[in-house]
Amino acid sequence: MREDILAGSVPWVKRMVRKHTFMIHVENTDEFSIALDALNTAIDRFSLEKQIPFRTYASIIIRNRLIDWNRQRSTISREQSFSDMDTGPIPYEDRLEDSTSGIAFADIESEDSMIEVEYRLSLFGLKLDGLVDHFPKQRPTLLFCVRAARILSDDRKLFDKTMEARRLPVSEIARRMGEPVKRLDKHRSCILLLAILLQSDLFLIRSYVAILEKEAKL
Repeated sequence: MREDILAGSVPWVKRMVRKHTFMIHVENTDEFSIALDALNTAIDRFSLEKQIPFRTYASIIIRNRLIDWNRQRSTISREQSFSDMDTGPIPYEDRLEDSTSGIAFADIESEDSMIEVEYRLSLFGLKLDGLVDHFPKQRPTLLFCVRAARILSDDRKLFDKTMEARRLPVSEIARRMGEPVKRLDKHRSCILLLAILLQSDLFLIRSYVAILEKEAKL
């Protein structure tokens, strides 16, 4: 089964590597080896309970590993530029076994939670990096979005319906908050992201939101 998946995915993995590296010939590169290893990791960790398509799940893990590899390579290049050492770069296989290399993700659960967040956002045509950059700058507006997100995330039935319909129930949330629909509609992306984060297993983020909520009650 694993061999069939790997063999059938090779063309797709090559396209992934080309997409993230802009290289044409990738077969004999470290990046291609990293991507195949990441695909193996995805096969090991994938579960139908995640309710995420396997290709989506695997593509994010592959992307994460390639980004991490590029960061490590850049770090090594900077270090070598200030060194008189004649030794070449450390092979990928050796560095993968090095616990200090940073290649392997230490917190598998956090990575899976972020993959779930990214997938849920993609259902609405949204991307995590773009949303974070456009978060409300004013504190009162951010606290307002947190209140709205909490209403959505705490009502599992409403949250699941939102994911299924792929549309934020602005009118229902506005009714429960006693706020104008227009005000919520202006910040629907932020509210949606916060609600998805609150539904995740990302403890630090949920703790940060809890601090914001406490601040709002002061």
